Amino acid sequence: MKTLPKSKFEKKRLETLCGQSNVALPGNLLVAFCIALFLWQKTYDHFLIFWFLSMVAVLLARYLIARSFKSAIKKKFDPKIWFLRYGACLFLNGLLWGILGIYAYFTTSQLYLSITLVTLAGLVAAGVATNAASIPTFLVFSSPILLPFGILLISSWQFEQVLLGILVIIYFLVTGQAAKQLNAVIMESLTYRDEKVRLLNDLLKEKKQSLALNKRLEQDIERRKKTEKEKEFLIEELQKALNEVKTLNGLIPICAQCKKVRDDKGYWNQIESYIQERSDADFSHSICPDCSKHLYPDLDL
Repeated sequence: MKTLPKSKFEKKRLETLCGQSNVALPGNLLVAFCIALFLWQKTYDHFLIFWFLSMVAVLLARYLIARSFKSAIKKKFDPKIWFLRYGACLFLNGLLWGILGIYAYFTTSQLYLSITLVTLAGLVAAGVATNAASIPTFLVFSSPILLPFGILLISSWQFEQVLLGILVIIYFLVTGQAAKQLNAVIMESLTYRDEKVRLLNDLLKEKKQSLALNKRLEQDIERRKKTEKEKEFLIEELQKALNEVKTLNGLIPICAQCKKVRDDKGYWNQIESYIQERSDADFSHSICPDCSKHLYPDLDL
């Protein structure tokens, strides 16, 4: 299996990341609205309105970047710039979720904090599926969500919260390992897909060459058939000509006086009859000047 060039890998990973935006963006927006409304019932804090509007702005920026990338992919571009743009939006997205977790820690009860933590854990789990094409991208999204929250819990020095903070850190490490394994599968899939495309292109080229070769062979066969027909026609014409040609050869017995010719059966025939039977020649009788003087001396023929 051939390895894709690094630039081509980055392009494929960007395509995968931006393609997942169709699922990730609506999901983030819906969860943000629900959790903000849920916490609003407890705190009635206008911070939640500002936080939700900030989340909408960040998600809109992610959408615009993904959309502009689809247009730029048809042209020559630098993948690093697009990774930085997309990664910056993901970091802000994760940072807002982390801020919400810290806000819930300081302003809500244990029940609301637990529900918020479960929500954040679900977002990180979803990020494994949507951002695993690039491990750095997954980390810039999930790290601001879980690490500050876990460190805050551990720094409280309360047994339950310290234990919960350790579980948060372990969960972050486990999801990171899952993202790494999924990333390896995605990279292998992209490589196989590229190899499949190359093989398909090679097969199409071979098919075109085979069709062109078959066409030339058909033309050669047609020319040969035409040549064979012409050859057969010439042979038939020559055979007809040979059949029409009759020749006289060998020793022919002829009378020295009357010029009759003896045939194979021993019969004596007039020389013109003998020749007519054995050829296509015909005779037109006349008289030569010497014979006319001898036979008709009184006539001036």
